[in-house]
Amino acid sequence: MTLTLDEVRRIRFPMARRPGEGYRAGEVDDFVDKVDATFAAIVDENDRLKAQLDALKKADGAAGGQPDAKLNEENTHLKAQLEELRAHQQEAGSAELERSRIAASEAENKVRAAQQEAATLRSQLEEARRSATQQTSVQGAGAAEVNRLRTENERLNSQLKQARNETEAARRAAAASPAKVASTSGAPDRIQVSTSAEAAPAVVRMVELAIADAERVVHEAHEEADRKMADAEKKAHEHIVDAQTRAERIESAARVNSERVTSEARATAEKVTTDAQARRNELFGELESERDDLTGKVDQLRAFENNYRDSIISHLRSQAENIEKGVFEPTATADLVRSENRVAPGSSATPRLDALITGRSQQN
Repeated sequence: MTLTLDEVRRIRFPMARRPGEGYRAGEVDDFVDKVDATFAAIVDENDRLKAQLDALKKADGAAGGQPDAKLNEENTHLKAQLEELRAHQQEAGSAELERSRIAASEAENKVRAAQQEAATLRSQLEEARRSATQQTSVQGAGAAEVNRLRTENERLNSQLKQARNETEAARRAAAASPAKVASTSGAPDRIQVSTSAEAAPAVVRMVELAIADAERVVHEAHEEADRKMADAEKKAHEHIVDAQTRAERIESAARVNSERVTSEARATAEKVTTDAQARRNELFGELESERDDLTGKVDQLRAFENNYRDSIISHLRSQAENIEKGVFEPTATADLVRSENRVAPGSSATPRLDALITGRSQQN
């Protein structure tokens, strides 16, 4: 810049020698005053803009660009919302986990009850089996009784065989010496022997009676043994069938009930787990969506902040460059402003005008 404010204020224009030459002094002074005021305003504006530019440069260099207070406040608010959402997510996840644990505990209780019921049914089955074993032991006792009766029958048969042998010997002896045997009322109750010759037939008759009685007893024993054996086998079979039927019925009911309770417990546990997982996924999806939304808003605010800062800095730099490169002196220079028309400091370029003004002021 070739002209300073002090030079504008100190300039003095010489008086024209003739009235038709030069400019009017009053208009020139008014114009100089306006130039003075404008020049002073421009210099002040330039200083102010330079101060602002220096402050922005220092702030940009020291902190890398501090965000605007409003942007800071909004960022803080968004961060608080994000923390609140995370806390809500943790609380929701804890609640869902607690519900899942309760449901799993209930399912375990049901399974435990089913196992207890199955154990009860197993004990009933063991009792039925013990009853069947007892019935089998009863059947064994009946078989022992039958064996005893068979042994008795064999003994009686041996005695009968021995009696028959003796009878045969007696018959042979009786054939050698006949005798008279007396009897009354059909069946011989008594055998009267009067002579020694009658003894042999009497003995034979007694042996035959004994054999008949033994055969009858053996036959009755056989019948009694067969009847007891049949009764024992029938009762044992009935008890075994009843025990087996009861055991199978109890075992089937226990199996069905256990499978039903186990299936219900598993279905309940799977349903609770599925619901908890679905709810957890839903909550995580919502929170992730909100997080992405908040992240996008924060990125938008940061981008706006950077653009706003860059725009201000660019604008201020352009204004400063325009001020530094600007030329405020007009291209057409007045004759009074030319260097050859300038007067030395302390002298007046318009002495006549100054004298006139001085004279008027003295008259007043």
